[in-house]
Amino acid sequence: MSSLITQLAAALGKVPSGLAIATSAHNHRRTAFLASWYQQISFNPPLVTLSIKPGRPIEPLIEESGLIGLNLLREGDFASLKKYGRGFDPDIDPWAEDPSILLNTHSTPLFADGFAWLLLKYIKKMDTGGDHQLFIGEVIEGRIQGGEGDKPYIHIRKDGLGY
Repeated sequence: MSSLITQLAAALGKVPSGLAIATSAHNHRRTAFLASWYQQISFNPPLVTLSIKPGRPIEPLIEESGLIGLNLLREGDFASLKKYGRGFDPDIDPWAEDPSILLNTHSTPLFADGFAWLLLKYIKKMDTGGDHQLFIGEVIEGRIQGGEGDKPYIHIRKDGLGY
């Protein structure tokens, strides 16, 4: 890698992002993946973008259900990073063995004990021209779950040209 590209990659890697578990479900199928590219883009209505690499098993679930769960991680939640970091095959239910970690009040998986969660109504998908697509959702519900002194998990990459 040239010196200019190395410097660019290092600088780009310093753009902070949060870490969340994106979820969706439809017709008794549900899945999740570790999301680090999401951002609020509007106050009224409250809109959030979520960047998803094409071909992820969550794509059809979002499009069919019309809902996205965004479960913001609490600082230091390494167990969730490990469990959700690689995503899941389409036929794997991440919560089949322990459904108690989810709220039972919504059709989209939302964590019962995270830092916070947002429920998004899927609005549209946009092709970025890059290797990820933008999903736009309107925030229709949300809750803070963290306690006094808890902080959201903030992620800084070593290199802005890869995960």
